[in-house]
Amino acid sequence: MKAAIAIALLFVSGSAFAKEPTPIGEGQYMLSDQNFTIFGSADKIVAKLMKQAQEFCVAKNGREAVLVQSDGSEAVPGKINNSGRLQQGARGATGTIYFQCGASEPVVSATASSDKYEALAKLKALLDSGRCREKEAHG
Repeated sequence: MKAAIAIALLFVSGSAFAKEPTPIGEGQYMLSDQNFTIFGSADKIVAKLMKQAQEFCVAKNGREAVLVQSDGSEAVPGKINNSGRLQQGARGATGTIYFQCGASEPVVSATASSDKYEALAKLKALLDSGRCREKEAHG
């Protein structure tokens, strides 16, 4: 009976992770996955998710998937106490990626020194309007 409950919980928890990219706004998407054994690694999961993101982006608009951020946690084996009881259950590795399809378009291109001040003003306006994030402006 306990085995049947454990298997049922495994299937329920497995459905919590997206199989298709989830749009999160500003042209970005998220993918997550989990390994249900202790033999996986977060790096392998992120690599698998990037392959899936690449396939998604090529099918969507023919552009390459660009990784914005990745997170993950490594697998943890379970622990049994001295009396033979389970002290801590095992946990599989997890991984999450945030990506966009294609490189970000350049905000402005300033070539002449007189255009630099105009470009800075445009960049400031984009930052103030929320259409550009500070890390994009500095990158």
